[in-house]
Amino acid sequence: MAKPPASPESLLDRFGPHPAYTPPGGWQDESRNPAERLVKTHCCFCGQQCGIQLKVRGNQLIGFEPWEEFPFNHGMLCPKGVKRYMQGGHPDRLLDPLMRTPQGFRTATWDEALDFTVTRLKEVQQKYGKDSVAIYGGASLISEKSYLLGKFARVALGTRHIDYNGRLCMVSAGAAYKLAFGVDRSPLPWADILKAQVVLVAGANVAECAPITTDYLWRCRDGGGKLIIVDPRMTPICRNADIYLPVRPGTDMALYMGLLHVILRDGLERRDFIATHTTGFQEVAESVRAWDPRAAAEKTGVPPKSIERAAHLLAKAERAIVLHARGVEHQSKGVENCLALINLCLATGNIGREGAGCAMITGQGNGQGGREHGQKCDQLPG
Repeated sequence: MAKPPASPESLLDRFGPHPAYTPPGGWQDESRNPAERLVKTHCCFCGQQCGIQLKVRGNQLIGFEPWEEFPFNHGMLCPKGVKRYMQGGHPDRLLDPLMRTPQGFRTATWDEALDFTVTRLKEVQQKYGKDSVAIYGGASLISEKSYLLGKFARVALGTRHIDYNGRLCMVSAGAAYKLAFGVDRSPLPWADILKAQVVLVAGANVAECAPITTDYLWRCRDGGGKLIIVDPRMTPICRNADIYLPVRPGTDMALYMGLLHVILRDGLERRDFIATHTTGFQEVAESVRAWDPRAAAEKTGVPPKSIERAAHLLAKAERAIVLHARGVEHQSKGVENCLALINLCLATGNIGREGAGCAMITGQGNGQGGREHGQKCDQLPG
């Protein structure tokens, strides 16, 4: 029998355990050596930023306590949040910079690493010009760090090439909201979900990616609210939907235009709101004229009757909310997809009122701050 290949060397093998590492299994025994203090903070993994209290002893994280007073999650955490306290002391966490050598990586001092980085940046720019260096940030950076990163790129390096990971997703939503409302942000708080009569969720697997938002949807349904889900996959949230629209991947905009076609065809739009608070309605109405339920069904794979039912449920509600995420925004027509959803809210007057509106489900903790404070390529802070 052939000898099995040796397993690849891990960071734990190479550098040894992190001095603050807590073995897997959850809580440490505090009966003899309790935590010294609780530190109130946020879970760091997704855009919900749930409140959490970290238990600290000897400047090391040893566990957590629910933060029941925090207004968003009221002490609840998803599986990622429950393990959040283990991140800081995980054995794979690096404590020093690493320098590449012919034999692999070796540890280095911060002075050595920073000096090497500065030297190489200067050499590259002197040879190829200022714009030969690009900066790529992330939506997990706080606003102050986003500002400094933009400053470093544009002033210190003098390069025009800066962007962040939201370019793939949140920038399309931000651009749509800026076009529609003049400002790049969601116009409603999550507490409004509980007061909506209908919630349409598009391109968002909230059960697995934003579990605490799922609790908001369940509480909305407990109060009599109806749930419409748009997704190519039968995700966990679909199983409890009042209407499930299994859209063919990449055809979302045709579905939303089909919904608006039915709303206008059946006279369910809010003409007084449209006349008072919107512009360009006639152009939008003309753009959806050809997207009757049959045409939308042929493009999207969603049955015509389902399109009509969803349109009526959405338009007849006194308060309706549309939530969308990466499934809508990652597409090549992400901006147009978001605008089509916003148009559904505007045509039915579902904006600017409690329990009504359109909102993006942010994927990381500071997507909006990352854009507004320096990381977005075409947008300066302020």
